[in-house]
Amino acid sequence: MDFDLNEERRMLVDTLRKFVAKECPNEFAREIDESETFPHGLYKKMAELGFMSLPFPSKYGGLDGDIIDEVLIIEELSKASAAIGLTYFLSTCFGGKSIEFFGTEEQKLKYLPKLFAGEMLFSLALTEPGGGTDILGSLKTTAEKKDGCYIVNGQKTFITGAHVADYLITVVKTGSGNDEKKSGGFSVLMIDAKSPGVEIRRLKKLGIRATGTNEIFFTDAKAPVENLMGRENGGWSQIVNTLNNERVALAALSVGIGQAAFDYALNYAKEREAFGRPIGQFQTIQGYLAEAATELEMARLLTYKAAWLQSKGKHCAKETAMAKLAASEIGFQVALKGMRILGGYGYMMEYDMQRFFRDAELFLVTPISNEMAKNFIAMELGLPRSY
Repeated sequence: MDFDLNEERRMLVDTLRKFVAKECPNEFAREIDESETFPHGLYKKMAELGFMSLPFPSKYGGLDGDIIDEVLIIEELSKASAAIGLTYFLSTCFGGKSIEFFGTEEQKLKYLPKLFAGEMLFSLALTEPGGGTDILGSLKTTAEKKDGCYIVNGQKTFITGAHVADYLITVVKTGSGNDEKKSGGFSVLMIDAKSPGVEIRRLKKLGIRATGTNEIFFTDAKAPVENLMGRENGGWSQIVNTLNNERVALAALSVGIGQAAFDYALNYAKEREAFGRPIGQFQTIQGYLAEAATELEMARLLTYKAAWLQSKGKHCAKETAMAKLAASEIGFQVALKGMRILGGYGYMMEYDMQRFFRDAELFLVTPISNEMAKNFIAMELGLPRSY
């Protein structure tokens, strides 16, 4: 058992910290949040430094890293801005890892090099208005095969980054409805986001505003049959791999937000004075910070363990759900403590703590709510299914 990063990963973290300090200072993070502007330029720079290609096989132009590297990158980027961490996550997890996990060989050779070069953006179109976590019961978007294409009709909502994506990794219903299993009859299509019949509307939201969240309407949209990813009617068992990667990656993002909030609160506690001394000398403030530091370390270790298990190809659905649950709760609670430590200043938009607080809240309810994560963990422990 070794809790240390090897030399290559220590160098990676050091490179990331230098990159963030130069390319994503606080002023930049505030600017893209307030203007709700997607950071296209920064995305390209991440690709130039090899961050996009690192967690992928060299066979397709990657650098033979793994999910641990992906987690380290997301955590460090998210310390500077949750939107930057999510920008990286969108195409590596939803696009790149989906293609790696269950795309065809032709799709891997065609799309992965473009992703690595920063020339392509992806988004996952999964959630629908009728239900979030209950995908199997609520998914109504259909795809009918006709004349060498799939004709897609339906609606998606809460789709992050769709307005800037080149391709939408879209889960659709292709079965007859008579499938023996509830999870049968689903397929995954790669749909050109700019193609006729695809309408994308951006939604207003509370936090992580630079990446944007959207609803999508498909009206006789076409996807060539070669854009089917994996097996027709076997899409659910395939997309689960992406969703497990999503949970551990978003756990890393929550850890990054929490660490940013902690660092900000710690520095403030050292500098802010009340009653003739720094507030960090008061026992209550020390308690907040000691608890936050301890909880963050717990969340980080659980996230790293889930990433390690996934990198080894082990069954880790329970651990990824645990990591997402713990990290999101802790990231939010650390930001909440930070708001209390800053007092009235935490409520002011010119201070970054309010941004950490707004950003952290999202992951309590996505990609699955923490209540559903608990139900899933209980089922993995051998208890009866509760949903």
